[in-house]
Amino acid sequence: MKLKLKDVIIVSLLGVVGFVISMASGMITQLFGTYGVFVHVSIGSLLCAPVYFVMCHKIPKRGAIFIYYLLAGIIYSIMGFIPMLPIMVVAGLLGELCIGNRNNYINDSRISISYVVSQVIYALHGFFFILFLGVEGLVKTFPNLFTMEKAQMVKDTFFSPKNMAIILSVEIIAAILGTLFGKYVNKKFFDKTSKKKDILS
Repeated sequence: MKLKLKDVIIVSLLGVVGFVISMASGMITQLFGTYGVFVHVSIGSLLCAPVYFVMCHKIPKRGAIFIYYLLAGIIYSIMGFIPMLPIMVVAGLLGELCIGNRNNYINDSRISISYVVSQVIYALHGFFFILFLGVEGLVKTFPNLFTMEKAQMVKDTFFSPKNMAIILSVEIIAAILGTLFGKYVNKKFFDKTSKKKDILS
């Protein structure tokens, strides 16, 4: 089945909700100071999973996941973070690929894999910035956010095998816990089929 206008609107609304939660949780990580980089996306990965699961179950159609991440990329671009657009596009495409067959959009295991992979790509945006823009490019692209010193610190952080291992580990654990949370919320509050089974049992 193809996405209809109504489906796109619902996905977009859920995408905005997910983006707001992600941004709010990102601000919370500032409380961690210099250690915030290790959990910058992780809290959002934990809290946004229910939105993702509900979306996939409500709109089990090819393209829903891509639009979800594309919308985030567009919002980031409007905010001035244009390099986030291609990163979120890749996250969306990989999310769709991980789902596989279109019938898997209601398969919690496939949704979980899709979510974890997409969120890991999102979490590594700082690494991709440095990888493709370099220190000087990062300063030129975001002059209001980075000095040469801060950009070099970002490079040192993401190009450290130990730091990358910590960032990936924290993100993967957070995303996996998020999928468990997402499954629970969807089943408890949105899965009508599950409710009917409970009534009949």
